[in-house]
Amino acid sequence: MQMHPTKPFSVWLITLMLLFIFSIDSALAQVAANTNGGFEATAVTAGNDTTDIEGWTFAVEDYARVRVVDDPVKYGERALSVSVDSAGANSWDVQIVNEPFPVEPGKAYDFSVWARASESGVTAHFTAGDPEFNEFGRIHEAALGTSWKKYSMSFSVPVDDTSGRAPIHVSFAGNVGKTIYFDELVVLRPTVNANGSFERSAVTQSGDTSAVDGWSFNLGGDADADFAIVDDPAQDGNRALAVTVHSTGTNAWDIEALSTNIPVIPGESYTYSVWVKASESSASTHLTVGNPSFQEFMRNEKNSVLTTNWQQFTDEFTVPASDPDIARGPIHFNFASNVGKTIYIDDLRIEQIIEQEPVVTNLPIILEAEDGVLGDEFAVEETADGSAEYITITTDYNATTGAGDHPGVNRTASYEVTFPDTGAFDLFARVYVGVNTYDDDSFFHGMGFGDKDPDAAAEWVMVNGLATGGFSDPAAVVKGPGGVESEAWKWVNLSQNAYQSDTALVWVLDSDELTRIFEIGARENGLRIDKFAFGRSDLFFTVENLDHGEPGSEETPELPYTRSIAHGKEKFLGNIYASDQIEWFDIFWNQVTPENAGKWGSVERTRDQMNWTNLDEAYALAKDNDLPYRHHVLVWGNQQPNWIAALDPEDQLAEIQEWFTAVADRYPDADYVEVVNEPLHDPPDSAADGGYMDALGGSGETGWDWIITAFEMAREQFPDANLMINDYGIIGSISAANRYLNIIELLQERNLIDGIGIQCHAFSTRGANVSTMRQVLKKLADTGLPIQVTELDIDGSTDQIQLDEYKRVFPVLWEHWAVEGITLWGWRTGLWREDAVLMTERGERPALEWLRAYVDTASTGTHVAETEELPSEYKVYNNYPNPFNPSTQIMYDLPERSRVTLEVFDIKGRRIQTLVNEIKNAGSHRVTFNADRMPSGVYFYRLSADDFTRVKRMMLIK
Repeated sequence: MQMHPTKPFSVWLITLMLLFIFSIDSALAQVAANTNGGFEATAVTAGNDTTDIEGWTFAVEDYARVRVVDDPVKYGERALSVSVDSAGANSWDVQIVNEPFPVEPGKAYDFSVWARASESGVTAHFTAGDPEFNEFGRIHEAALGTSWKKYSMSFSVPVDDTSGRAPIHVSFAGNVGKTIYFDELVVLRPTVNANGSFERSAVTQSGDTSAVDGWSFNLGGDADADFAIVDDPAQDGNRALAVTVHSTGTNAWDIEALSTNIPVIPGESYTYSVWVKASESSASTHLTVGNPSFQEFMRNEKNSVLTTNWQQFTDEFTVPASDPDIARGPIHFNFASNVGKTIYIDDLRIEQIIEQEPVVTNLPIILEAEDGVLGDEFAVEETADGSAEYITITTDYNATTGAGDHPGVNRTASYEVTFPDTGAFDLFARVYVGVNTYDDDSFFHGMGFGDKDPDAAAEWVMVNGLATGGFSDPAAVVKGPGGVESEAWKWVNLSQNAYQSDTALVWVLDSDELTRIFEIGARENGLRIDKFAFGRSDLFFTVENLDHGEPGSEETPELPYTRSIAHGKEKFLGNIYASDQIEWFDIFWNQVTPENAGKWGSVERTRDQMNWTNLDEAYALAKDNDLPYRHHVLVWGNQQPNWIAALDPEDQLAEIQEWFTAVADRYPDADYVEVVNEPLHDPPDSAADGGYMDALGGSGETGWDWIITAFEMAREQFPDANLMINDYGIIGSISAANRYLNIIELLQERNLIDGIGIQCHAFSTRGANVSTMRQVLKKLADTGLPIQVTELDIDGSTDQIQLDEYKRVFPVLWEHWAVEGITLWGWRTGLWREDAVLMTERGERPALEWLRAYVDTASTGTHVAETEELPSEYKVYNNYPNPFNPSTQIMYDLPERSRVTLEVFDIKGRRIQTLVNEIKNAGSHRVTFNADRMPSGVYFYRLSADDFTRVKRMMLIK
C-alpha cells in the first residue's frame, strides 16, 4: 500500500537539512550536532596554523603546535595534529575546542572521538560542556596508544543550556615531545526526526498548522479534519498534536500528519515510538515510516485499539540499502471509527539503533612507574638496551627516613589512575630484583587507594620475597606466585599472592568515583620497578597481555586434561593444600592433605584463639570435590603452640583433649587422621618440642605409652576415621623400619591403628636401594595394614635428573599392592624443596608428563625382590572383596618366572576381558578387575601359568 504524497519541501527545511553533518563511522552514524569533527572542511596546513579550521578554536599559546594533516587519518582525508612542546600549569593550557554547536536542553547526547599518539604514555581529557565552561561530561585522563582508538561517552544537557562545546585537554608532562592526532569528533543528536514532541511550536488555533516545525498536514478527497497544537493534554513537555476528524475520504491517508525530512542512512536500522490517546475509545491510526516515493519501511496498524489513556506504540525498521537518505513518517487518521473524535499525538521519536561500544573493561590499566610523582630519593634509570625506563630507590630502607614497616618521607611515589568501571581489580607490578636477591626484593604499596602517611606503618602493605617469584615467559598466566629468579624482569600479581605479607589486597571500586590515587613506597634498594597494572580480578592476564596492554581472558587457560592423574584408579595420587599449590588441583590430584594449616601451632597460636581459615579451605576442597581428606596432624614435636610447654602436665593433657575434640567436631568426615607424626625423630619431649610427652604417659611400660594414649584419645574422638601414624627415614632403612614396626605392633595389639604412613622425601629416597625399599614395604605390608606414602617429593636440579629419579622410585611405591595411595608434598613453585617442583611458569616438567602417562597404564601388582622369600607353588586366591561393586582384586603366586594369562568370563562362558597376558617374574602379584560397565551377575576368572590352570567364581552386585 502506498502513502499519499505530500507538498514539496519548503525552502527553510532544505536549508536546515544542509546544516546536518553525518558521521563517517557507520557504527554511530546519526546526525551530528557539531561541525567539521573530521576536519574534512579544512585544507592541509603547514606549521602552526590555526587561523582557518572551521568549527574549532585553540588555546595553545607557546606550548604546542597545531595543524591539519592528511597522514595519519582515521576517516576521510584529514586529521588534526597537536605537537606538545611544553606543559603548562593546568591540563587546559593546551586545549583544542570544537565549538559552538546547538544542543537541546534536557536531552541526551553521544560523544565520540578517535585519537592516537606518536608514542605511548600520552594522556588526554575529553570533555563536553557549555560556553560558560560548565561540563556536561568528561572522559578523565584517557591513556592514548600509538594505534587509533575511539573514546566515547554519553552526557545530558542541563535544562537551561542550548549551546555546547567539546574541549580536549592535553597539557600533561608525559605528552611533552610527542604528537597527538585527533579525527572524527562527533556529537550525536538524540533523535533523527525534528520536533517530535511539538515543543518548538506555539499553541495554535484549530486548523492553523503553517508553522509547525518538522511537520506537514494533509487532507484528501472529501475528508475533513482539524489539526492543532495544544498544551492540554500533553504526554511529554508542554505541547501535543490534536487531530479532530469530522468526515472521512476514500483512503487511509486522506487525513494525514507527516513528520518530514527525516535524515536516515541506507542500510541502517531504527526504532520508532510515539504516544497516542483519543477523546473516546475505539479510535484508530496507522503509524508508518517510508521514503519520499511512498515505499513503506514500517507500518504499525493500531485499528480500534486507542483508548482514552496515553499509550506508547513502538516498532523497528531498516532503511533499504538502495533508498535515499531522507525518510518521512506519516500517521493516518482517515477511518470511520474516528469521526467526531479527537486523537492526540506526542513524543514521536525515531532513533537509529546503535550498536553501542561497551565500556572496555578487559584491558589492563598500565601505569609507567616513572610517570608518578616521585619522592626525592627515587631515581629514573634506563634498561641497558634502552627499551624502557624504570624507577629505583637510591637509599636503603633504614638509611634516611624509612624503616622496615614504612617507607618514610621522600620515599613514596603517587599515581592517579582512572578505572573504566566499578569492580574488583588485581594489582600487578613489573620488577627486577637485584644481585643481592632477598636484600633487594621488597617495597610497599598503600593499604587501599588514597594519599598515605609515609611514616604510618598501618597505612602500608609490605611486599617482600620477590626474589624467587613472578613470571617472565610471554605465555605464562600471572596469577600464582611464580618462580622466576633474581636479575630478570618479571611480572608479579600482588593481589593473589601476599609475598610474605599478611595482606594480599584486591582493589575494589564500588562507587562512581573511578579516578583514584594509588601510592607506593620504597623499602630495599636494588629493586627496579618498570610499571604497574590493574586488571579485573575475574580475568586471566599473561605476561604478554601485561607487556602490551592487551585484554585479559575470561576463561581459565586450558590444560589438555579434564580429570586427575589417578582418576578411576584403585589408588589415589594426592597433594597438599597450600595457597601456592592449589591452582589446577582437581585436574592433577584426587586426595587432599593440609600442609601447615592442620598443625596445632598453626591453628591455636594463641591459647583459645583458633584460626581455622586455611584448614577449612583444605577440608572444603576435599569434600566439595569428593576427594579423600587426611588430617595432618594431631600430635607432633614440632610446630606446636609456644604456650603449651609452660603448662603443668594436667593442664597440658586437658588442652590436648580440647585440641582433639575441636578438630573432630569441625571435621567429622575426615577419612584419615594422622594421630602421631615422626615419633622416632621428633617426639614432644622437650620445651622446644611442646614438652607434653609426659602428659600423655611418657615412655611408660612399653617405651611408647604416650603414643598409645594419643591413639586411644583419637579413637574416642574419631570413631569413623582411619587412624594413622607417620614418620620419615623408613623407606630406605631396614633397621628404621623395624623400630617403626615395634610401635605399630603395640598399636595393633590394642586395635588402635588403621594405616601406616611413610614419608618419602627426597633425602630419604635419594640413593636408597630399590631392593631395600621393596623389603621395607613387604615388612610393613606383613602387618596387614594398608600403607600410604604421605609426603613424597623427588628432587632434580635438572629435568633429566628428576625424571630419572621418578622412574626409579615411583614405580616401587605405586606398584606395591599394600600401598593404597601416594601424596606429593607440593608440586608448584613455592613448595619446601625447590628442585622438586613439577609445574613451573613454563608448564610441566618432564617428570610430571611421565607421571601422568605412567599412572595411566601402570600395573599395581607386587614386585618381589630377589632377597625376599618366593612362593613355593602356583596359587590363585579368592578375589577380594566378593561380592564386589564395581572393582575387586585378584591375587596369585608364581614360584618361578612364567607366561601368565588371567581372563574373565561371563556365566555363558564368553570371555569379556583379559587382565594379564605376559611373562611375569616369580613372586606374589595382584591385579584389579573393574566391572563398572558390566551388569550384575556371576563371573569367572581363569589363571593359566605354564601347566597350571585354575578357575574361580565371583559375583558383581550393583
